[in-house]
Amino acid sequence: MAKNTSNTTMIQEHLKSLGLTKYESLVYIALLQVDGATATEIHEISGVPRASVYPVLDKLSKKQLVNITTTSPKRFAATPPEEAIDSLIARITQDSATVKQELSAIYEERTSMNHAERQETIWSIHGAENIGSRAIEIIRTAESEVAIISGRTTLTKPVQEAIKALGPDIKVEIATVGGRRRDDIPPNAEELIIETIHQPENIGAGKHLPCVIIIDQQRVIAFSGGEADTPSALYSESPGFVSLFTGYWAFVKGQIPISGEKQ
Repeated sequence: MAKNTSNTTMIQEHLKSLGLTKYESLVYIALLQVDGATATEIHEISGVPRASVYPVLDKLSKKQLVNITTTSPKRFAATPPEEAIDSLIARITQDSATVKQELSAIYEERTSMNHAERQETIWSIHGAENIGSRAIEIIRTAESEVAIISGRTTLTKPVQEAIKALGPDIKVEIATVGGRRRDDIPPNAEELIIETIHQPENIGAGKHLPCVIIIDQQRVIAFSGGEADTPSALYSESPGFVSLFTGYWAFVKGQIPISGEKQ
């Protein structure tokens, strides 16, 4: 039996994070307890099956954790822990650099795909929390302009705060329906009040404006669910999808009476 085994399980877990298997950990821990041992003695001390001892010792030797004598029978001794851990860390660092390079090559190959083909994806988002998080995320990425065609579900308090946090060089316009300004419009946004709703056929008719957020004419999130049910939305950077809603934004702004632009 191995001596002082109360912490063996915990030590095994730590050694596992450094790349050692269970048997490798048990053999190395066992060898630290003796000046040297034969394969048979290691089997008895560590509890590792006899048939597995030699393959494990071979692996530990390659990892520079075990020294082997030239005597007969061969005896094995553990490399001091400080040297052993340094060797394992160096191995991990080298392997990490290699895999990082290989994974980067895979990622770069993907990102070099045709931009239009890569951006045609339209994502469906469900649940108010998920929709709100994505809305805030894209608002924060704005570099030049934010256009919002608003229903009250759009301008939640967190969304309002995200808009307020935008820099002064970012133009924010919010289209609303009604005869007076709403109190949920952030102070750094211009409210464009629409008195009468007319909707083009490609958007669909209805009593309410679609709730849409357009960022830099490059990213769009369009709210498609009702307030009573679980809300849903569509998000995309697809040129076709974005073009549909930037065209609708221009259509909406065209309905604003000159006298009502600054109400």
